[in-house]
Order: sequence, then structure tokens, then C-alpha cells
Amino acid sequence: MTLVRWSPRMVRRPQEREGGNWMTEWDNWFDEFFGRSPATSCDWMPPLDVREEDKHYRVLVDLPGMKRDDIRVTFENDVLTVTGERKGQGEEKQGKLHRSERFSGKFTRSLRFPSDVEPGKIDAQFKDGVLEISLPKHEGAMVRQIEVK
Repeated sequence: MTLVRWSPRMVRRPQEREGGNWMTEWDNWFDEFFGRSPATSCDWMPPLDVREEDKHYRVLVDLPGMKRDDIRVTFENDVLTVTGERKGQGEEKQGKLHRSERFSGKFTRSLRFPSDVEPGKIDAQFKDGVLEISLPKHEGAMVRQIEVK
């Protein structure tokens, strides 16, 4: 399993795009050498949302065109990992392909959660191309209103 860490160094400023900055180039080379580049970990990365609510965390992952059997969800050491593979459409037998923007191939998304998640009660539902994962919190971790006297 490969975790991809976002770094502000990955975002290039306009002045660095043209002439380059040796420090930025060095950081990029270092990240790629040690496998911390998003391009080395997967073919594509589906977008996701993470929400924290009172009693649980909710993760929504957009996976259009995928089947439930092509998706795997695991939770280990406070890390939620969603992996899968979207099959390509194959070669077109007729006509020419002028533009292709739909991603296919393997993907992995990993998110670290606080230790207040109850692993045995995690629920995942897949409907209409959206994977919804609910990660309930321990009872003791929920915020309680305390009356001030």
C-alpha cells in the first residue's frame, strides 16, 4: 500500500513554471525518487469529500462507471484505504478517437482518521457511481454539551 502525502512544494508558483527554481526541482526529484509522486502510486485518483458530523465521519468517493465488485475498502491502523480498478472501454472498432478524458486503470486513496473511529461499525454503500463510507465514532469521543452552572 502506498500513501501519498501532499506537499505545498508540489504546487508550482508561476515564476517557477518557466525558468525553474533549483530548490523546487531538487524537491521534485527527491519526491519522485522515493516514490512520493502521485503519478507513481496509481493511474488516476477519484475525487472525494470527507465530512465530520457529531456521531461519525462520512466519506463520499465519485466512481462513475464502476461496479461494486471492482472496489475494495479497508481500515487498518486508523487509515481508510479505497482501492479499485476501472476497466477501459477497449479499442474502438469503428471511427477515430479524437479526444479521451475518461480515466481508467487502478487507483488508491488513503486517509488517516483520528483514533476515535469504531472500526467494527464502518459501513460502505455504493449507489449511482458514488461510494459512501460511514465511520462511526466511539461513544466517549462524541462531543457533549455541558451545562454551565
